Amino acid sequence: MPQFSIIVPVYNVQNYLAACVKSVAEQPGPRDWECILVDDGSTDTSGQICDVLAAEIPGLRVIHQQNGGLANARNTGLAAAQGDWVLFLDSDDAMAPGLLEVLRRELAAHPDFDWFIGKHLEWQPDGTLTEHTGLRLLPGPFDSGDYAARLKSLYQAGHWSVWKYCIRRAWLADTGVRFWDDVCWAEDWPFDLMLLNHCTRLYFLDVVFTHYRVGRQGSLLTDAKNLPKRFEAIAAAQRHLAAQAALGKISPEVYAVMLDAAADVFWPQARTAAVKDAALRKACLPGLRRLHPLYPHGTEVAARKDWKLFQTMMKTVGPRLTLWIASRKR
Repeated sequence: MPQFSIIVPVYNVQNYLAACVKSVAEQPGPRDWECILVDDGSTDTSGQICDVLAAEIPGLRVIHQQNGGLANARNTGLAAAQGDWVLFLDSDDAMAPGLLEVLRRELAAHPDFDWFIGKHLEWQPDGTLTEHTGLRLLPGPFDSGDYAARLKSLYQAGHWSVWKYCIRRAWLADTGVRFWDDVCWAEDWPFDLMLLNHCTRLYFLDVVFTHYRVGRQGSLLTDAKNLPKRFEAIAAAQRHLAAQAALGKISPEVYAVMLDAAADVFWPQARTAAVKDAALRKACLPGLRRLHPLYPHGTEVAARKDWKLFQTMMKTVGPRLTLWIASRKR
């Protein structure tokens, strides 16, 4: 049984995949890991590259499946994982050198924790690595029965990115938490919210887990035409959270915190939708209207005057006129 299961969803990343796998294969220390490449119906040569790499690198496993999206691919990897600990790595990123060596030491030193959180460096298009200045990780344990306090500590350090986590696989299985397949953008944040409902003890490591590639053209995070899809994803996550609350699996107090967290994801995207392209604004409207329950919520929106004005307009005159007015000011 391997100690680590590294789950790598793969979709049309033929130019980046080899570097990603290389960063795992070159980790120093024993070969106590498995790396599961989940080819999610790639239409370029990514699937073939997976097979070639697996034939050459011990510990590399490949699963080919029809396209189901990133969340579905991660769930496929989780179902196949055999290691004691789970790590996630995106196929256009890289595992930080020496990460597994550090984790072997830290996991042994803190056996009572199930969820470890680390840091990342941003991998710029010119190849340089830079720190994310907006995050603040306080190394060491964090133990609190207050859900809002746990969420604040997690988001100050990481802000919904599972590729900075090391999670005990048996504990994760016991929680029943998985990625929601229909959340087709920013799959991490609802996963975080639900998992945090099962965990009062976190351990923060002053350790770089991932070199995160920024600015890749065509990704969901960089391509403006994907804006409608983002709202669909937020709406899907909101439906799931509401259903969990209705079933009593989330307390009213925790659900109120989750609503604010969901709104903090929503408002930056809503403001981004105020583009000059009228067709794109129109395409965003159905999703924006479905997210009307989030309009009163959000912590970040309450702290900025310009965002607060945008929120007030959304609540009073609706998204169509709000986007049009905001787009004229750009």
